[in-house]
Amino acid sequence: MREGIKVFSGKSRTRYPGSLPVGFFKWLRKEGWWRDRRLYLCSGGISDAEADRVDIQRTCRPPDARRGHRTGERGERIREFQTNANIIADARATGIESESYNWVMIDPPYSPSLAHDLYDTEEVYSGIGAFLNEGVRLATPGGYVLTVTYEIPPLHPEAEIVGRYFFYQIPPVRNATALFIYRKFGEPEVEGLGKWCDADRP
Repeated sequence: MREGIKVFSGKSRTRYPGSLPVGFFKWLRKEGWWRDRRLYLCSGGISDAEADRVDIQRTCRPPDARRGHRTGERGERIREFQTNANIIADARATGIESESYNWVMIDPPYSPSLAHDLYDTEEVYSGIGAFLNEGVRLATPGGYVLTVTYEIPPLHPEAEIVGRYFFYQIPPVRNATALFIYRKFGEPEVEGLGKWCDADRP
């Protein structure tokens, strides 16, 4: 198993609430945690045009729009955000055909209070286990399933944990966050050339 601690800038890739830090995906690619047929569950503002992106809503309307990071370029208060999802579905039960992707990333709201404050989705909040079950179902044999959460995710009978990292941002904008990487049991399929490209995507 590979593991470590990673520090990122306090800046996020987008202005979408709770978005991942600048450099996060570049680091994943560099470490080799990347595949060519990708799916994001709870995708929010992710902008990977070569992947499918699932979110439960098209528009995010945080009930608490007073936090400092929810401001536009001119300092105005933003009360509504558009997700970049191309599939609107519950990420715990997407209805997508099993074993459709060789890379699945899961980045759900990390707590009921964050689900309320950032996305107004506290009524459908779940711990990471329900999302992990769906992610493993959708992964091909040998495919990766990545979870990003404040929780320590559970073991799964159909996958092994091959990577375990904790990351935080400076200046601090979130708690230390757990990134766990699972590999679904079975022989991996032959990939295309996507993982070898040098572009910093998404």
